[in-house]
Amino acid sequence: MASQDTTLAPPRRSNGRLPSERPLSIAMVGLRGIPATHGGVERAVEALSVELVRRGHSVTVYARRAYSEARPTEHRGVTLKYLTQINTKHLEAATHTPLAMAHALGGRRHDLIHVHGIGPGLFSFLPRLAGTPVVATVHALDWKREKWGGVASRVLRMGARAAVSLPQGTIAVSRAVADGLGEEFGKAVTYIPNGVDVTEFAEETKVVGLEPDRFVLFLGRLVPEKGLHTLIEAFARTDLPHKLAVVGAEGHCDGYEDKIAEMAAADPRVMLLGARYGAEKAWLLRHAAAYVQPSTLEGLPITLMEAAICSRYPIVSDIPENLEVLDDDGVLAGLAFRTGDPRDLSEKLQRALRDPSREETGRQAGQLVLRRFDWSDIAGATEQEYRRALSST
Repeated sequence: MASQDTTLAPPRRSNGRLPSERPLSIAMVGLRGIPATHGGVERAVEALSVELVRRGHSVTVYARRAYSEARPTEHRGVTLKYLTQINTKHLEAATHTPLAMAHALGGRRHDLIHVHGIGPGLFSFLPRLAGTPVVATVHALDWKREKWGGVASRVLRMGARAAVSLPQGTIAVSRAVADGLGEEFGKAVTYIPNGVDVTEFAEETKVVGLEPDRFVLFLGRLVPEKGLHTLIEAFARTDLPHKLAVVGAEGHCDGYEDKIAEMAAADPRVMLLGARYGAEKAWLLRHAAAYVQPSTLEGLPITLMEAAICSRYPIVSDIPENLEVLDDDGVLAGLAFRTGDPRDLSEKLQRALRDPSREETGRQAGQLVLRRFDWSDIAGATEQEYRRALSST
């Protein structure tokens, strides 16, 4: 079933708002919190919230208490509220989300609830019962992730069904996710992509042990669906003098981190650097010889877009979510390899790092991403979705 495309921004006055429409009070629910340190959902919600505030709206983000020790009450004009959760892989979102919903709905503080993710989407019935409009964003088809067992996958699929059927509006961040939801549940959803924030990479701090243009970068959580095991195996097949910089937090996936550590130990060129944020992350993205996204499942990969705007040469698995970012009217700004195939990835790595036009391809990828994934336009399209949800109640 086709998605509805609303990626063009509405007509705006100088303050960025639609003519004759009042500012809204919006509660963001379902994420860990902001300022974002890791996680595509958190980075997307932070950028969207800041842009909505710039457009004159009031935004409150509900954060999990364990996410931040500092717990600021405000970030770039966005109000932050902290509530507790049970800190386990299966219960963190399930315990925090209903508490956040209840607080947001108490006293009818907000015009609209925006819930993020299909797990939290399971609780979309709460604002409906309270008579408050709700919009849900599906960031990925999470029930397909390898880290979830059978019961958790079934619950997440129920959450996806709820996120599609209960809210007044449902957003998918990629065409592949929108199409997947349409095929699974027989209902069209609105396609509004994530964007990328160019201001995040203004400052750089060199990472010890790496030299500019002498390393390949992986950036993502250490979970099976990110495909890091395929990348390390592919890298071992090459005779490249480069290092492989593996940057990312543990993904709470039993045994996978041990497998990665064992594979990395067999190749002295592989460096497990853990999570890196801020100026170190900016340096990594600006100075990698190539960026590799070997995942088997994505929503719309923000890290790939970040690497592109830093003009890094992208090498990606050929899943639709990755290709969507780099496809420029049928021409790919980078290289794609067969998903899960280390032999093909090895060949593409060697081809990319020996390509004399590598820097130009990186710049083309960056120009493409900046042109298509602008947060100002995305916030405008999201605002339109809010107005439709409000008018339907």
